Amino acid sequence: MSEAKQLGSVRSARRRIGPWGTAARIGLGTLLLTVAIGRGIGLADLFIAVIVLPLAVIVVLTFRGRNAPGLRLFGTMGYVTNYGIGAVLLLVVTIPALIFYGVSMLIAAARDYPGCEILAISNWVTRRDDRMACPVFSPIDGVEARQRRASGLPRI
Repeated sequence: MSEAKQLGSVRSARRRIGPWGTAARIGLGTLLLTVAIGRGIGLADLFIAVIVLPLAVIVVLTFRGRNAPGLRLFGTMGYVTNYGIGAVLLLVVTIPALIFYGVSMLIAAARDYPGCEILAISNWVTRRDDRMACPVFSPIDGVEARQRRASGLPRI
């Protein structure tokens, strides 16, 4: 078996989100980027979206320590934190926030990342697996995980 095929099979064997979760992330990410483009994107917006916001998340997570166990913030606290951060970002830096969330969702879909979209870029850059409940995708991912378990497929 070729190395590419082996990597593909390992990747698919370790897939953590299902096809609906992937489609939802791609759809919403694309929608957010389309809205940002429609409103007009400036160079400062791009800088804030792809440098400042991901760096802020990395700095906050760095205070936990490089070797600290992955952040697991689920349930009510995860949702409140996620909605709170999202609301502040959308009110303060609307266009950069739309870009940040849109790009993060596309990265999460491409990487099969089931955690919160606000952590997708920082986890990718730092090679961590911090997770926070995602109000939009957690229900979809939960349904797909239950379907996998019910069908006898390995837990992903």
